[in-house]
Amino acid sequence: MMRSPDYERGRFFISPILGCNAQCYFCYIYDKGYAKKISKNSFSIESSIDYLMQHDDFQLGVNGSIISIGAWGDPFPRYNKNACYFTLNWLKKLVELQNPIQIMSRYELHEEIIDGIIECNKYKGQILYSTSISSLSQFRAIEPYSDEPESRLKSLSTLRDKGIATNVMIKPFISGITDTEITEFIDIFKTYSIKHCVVGDLLVNNRVKEKFETLEFTNSLIKTTNLNQVLDCTSGESYEINTTENMLSFVSELSDYGIKVFKKSSCVNSFILNKKNPANYIEFDPNCYCIQCGVCV
Repeated sequence: MMRSPDYERGRFFISPILGCNAQCYFCYIYDKGYAKKISKNSFSIESSIDYLMQHDDFQLGVNGSIISIGAWGDPFPRYNKNACYFTLNWLKKLVELQNPIQIMSRYELHEEIIDGIIECNKYKGQILYSTSISSLSQFRAIEPYSDEPESRLKSLSTLRDKGIATNVMIKPFISGITDTEITEFIDIFKTYSIKHCVVGDLLVNNRVKEKFETLEFTNSLIKTTNLNQVLDCTSGESYEINTTENMLSFVSELSDYGIKVFKKSSCVNSFILNKKNPANYIEFDPNCYCIQCGVCV
């Protein structure tokens, strides 16, 4: 399969691996033709870099565009070590551009991959490694073949202890599941010394609605209005937002325990690097992503 990079609001999304075996119920990739069996992107890293350099909106270097790796397939599927090394090779070439880079996985990382990420990092905060968790107790029901959340956090913690910037994404926030586990999230975040976190909406289409309707304990969770939100990594395509009244209180409780909570991972990059977010939410923010952290002022 082949996919060129996507672009939205100062971020470029590059996917070495296409498709994903985790089969998360909330994932958008499966109705776009991407399979449960992974494949290596035949739009090569060389072609991807050429694409960046020729794009009118790409800004090169430390103060430039954010590069996000893995939108259309988990970049580090632990069960396929060869694919993990394939992604690592892309990362080695992308860091030479000096741009800030995001990379995220729902799997535990091999020790050699952890070492490889550390070797790639050219300056403090260049690579932001994230893992994503929607539930600590029900994860197996909604992301059947991902790794256990604690295993993901162990990998993240190891990277942080070795100097890599890290972040946890509670994304998507699933009403009736995520919010009921606030105590468990606080406890495990304290255990692994999590300092930064993104809490994000559940965006839905017909497939996502149908998948959640198969779970007895989530039948009443998917409630949408006419409000839509752009999914950045789809180059501007919008999805319905799952409405919830519980996210604000969840965020408030996390914040009370000293965890810095953001709405966008690009804001985490900017906060850690103390550089203005290229998405420029401080000037144009119709979805209220900006939390007024002070970096972009």
